Amino acid sequence: MNRRLFWKIFLPFWLAQAVLLGALYLRIQHRISSEHPWWIQPERREMPVLADYAANVYEKQGQAGLSQLLDNLSLQNRSKFWLVDASGHELLGRPLPERILRDASAAEKSEGLHHSFEANVLAASTTTPKGHYVLIAELVPPKLSERVPGDILWTLKLGTVLSAIICFLIAHYLSKPIERLRDATHELARGNLDIRAGEKLGNRRDEIADLVRDFDSMAGELRTLIQSERNLLSGVSHELRSPIARIRLALTLARNADDAERSEMLDRIEQDTIQLDSMLEQILTVARLESGQHKPRFEQLSLNDVVDDVLHDANFEAAATNATIAFQGDDIQVNGDAGLLRSAIENIVRNAIFYSGQGGEIEVRLNKENGTALISVRDNGPGVPENALPLLFKPFYRVDDSRGTTTGGMGLGLAIVRNAALAHGGSVSAKNVVPHGLEVELRLPIPSASQPTRGSGVHRLVQTTGTTT
Repeated sequence: MNRRLFWKIFLPFWLAQAVLLGALYLRIQHRISSEHPWWIQPERREMPVLADYAANVYEKQGQAGLSQLLDNLSLQNRSKFWLVDASGHELLGRPLPERILRDASAAEKSEGLHHSFEANVLAASTTTPKGHYVLIAELVPPKLSERVPGDILWTLKLGTVLSAIICFLIAHYLSKPIERLRDATHELARGNLDIRAGEKLGNRRDEIADLVRDFDSMAGELRTLIQSERNLLSGVSHELRSPIARIRLALTLARNADDAERSEMLDRIEQDTIQLDSMLEQILTVARLESGQHKPRFEQLSLNDVVDDVLHDANFEAAATNATIAFQGDDIQVNGDAGLLRSAIENIVRNAIFYSGQGGEIEVRLNKENGTALISVRDNGPGVPENALPLLFKPFYRVDDSRGTTTGGMGLGLAIVRNAALAHGGSVSAKNVVPHGLEVELRLPIPSASQPTRGSGVHRLVQTTGTTT
């Protein structure tokens, strides 16, 4: 897997740590190789004594004794010693680099030590009755591991390794959720709607975790929407098949029927055609509202008149179940699309009538609340599960998926209500009421300049029985 983000995070972090440790290393080396390094101080203190001793050996034992002494003092690859006379002649006849002579002269002028990064030159002079001598020593700096006090070098090494581990963990921590998110995106694109990227996030709280959870939420919404559309296709195909089959059967029977039977068949065809037209109109309305193709025609209108018209028609439907509709409301002027608002209110009221059942009681209220027009429709039906309340206004959602258009519709009515409310800058919500029932509230903004056109406080009780009014 190409973990580009991982390396983009890991490498800069680790390189920064490595540069910091490298700078610390150079600083330590500089301090250790300073003008008066600690590791050279013992030899420096001994140089005057060694110079006296070397001169004495040379005078008593000659070159052989001096050679043996200097060889004993010298350490391979670490130090070399020379004894020169007053004229600068090396007494053993060995070659003495000009650089050493210069550094020795400088050392005599600076407390017996001349420092350089290549080596350190020590010089100590002594005078005997037979002459003047200078003992010169070149000390090559030991390895850093031998010069660093304590475990500083190991600390630097372990720091480099530890910083690599820490940078690795940080890079992994930041990039892993994004990798899961990418994999989940690929799975979602392949049609796996159950994929979730945040299952292993635990209690993580940061921007990346929020992004992953937003993705999971989006995936859930997509799954719900696609499942709803699948349910719609299945439901529509089933619901369309039934009236179409009845129409075809009625047409077949009508061809061979007498006038009375043919009239009955034609009435049946008309009812099924109306049902088909209603179903298709709902589907098209939701599609236009969801896509924004439907442009509301706003005008100044009386919301009370719209509710009156809806309830007048709702009486006929409520009569079939002996339902009672009570209405109380104020006359409120709003800017809106009369047809769209009528459709929204009608869907809420018809829903309440259906679920209230035989002898149901429906309360409709229209009043002002917090600067908005509030239309409240309350029934005494069984209500809905609490977890279903946020889903009621989604297209094609039905609390009971087994219901068809003859037992509760296709789940489009409340979706029309939601879209109508949004088109008017309002909102819609639902809540269960005690002891039982459901209350749907539709809120619409009231123009600041609107004025009532007639008295408020209209109150009436519309009771429907087996006969329509």
